Amino acid sequence: MPQLANATPERIADHFVNYLFAKYPDDRHVRRVASWVGLLVLGIEKLTGHRYVPRNRQLRFEYGGRSFKAKFNHRAGARGGIDIVEIVDGRGSPEGQTLCSITNLEEAATFYNDPVAQMDSAPVS
Repeated sequence: MPQLANATPERIADHFVNYLFAKYPDDRHVRRVASWVGLLVLGIEKLTGHRYVPRNRQLRFEYGGRSFKAKFNHRAGARGGIDIVEIVDGRGSPEGQTLCSITNLEEAATFYNDPVAQMDSAPVS
């Protein structure tokens, strides 16, 4: 069974915040997203009840018959952020298009408030 498959949104958010502070104790660019994690997890929860953690650093979920992952991107915005990336068919779960990049707390709140608008505004690949 995938890691944290039956976990609550709070437990998943705790997992990612703990991971960020343990793995990147001196990297402010990475740790600054910790305040957004709960909003993103709850936004994803609004989209789907099926989400899991295939790797320590990624949250994977299904929406609209497509697969996605939320992951940190060092190049998003000026100081890094979290991307929602489509996973396309193929060996090793190759990445498709980035549906949205969340680069600050306000964008995380926008995603939480209306995740459907964020996901449905991107074209189908």
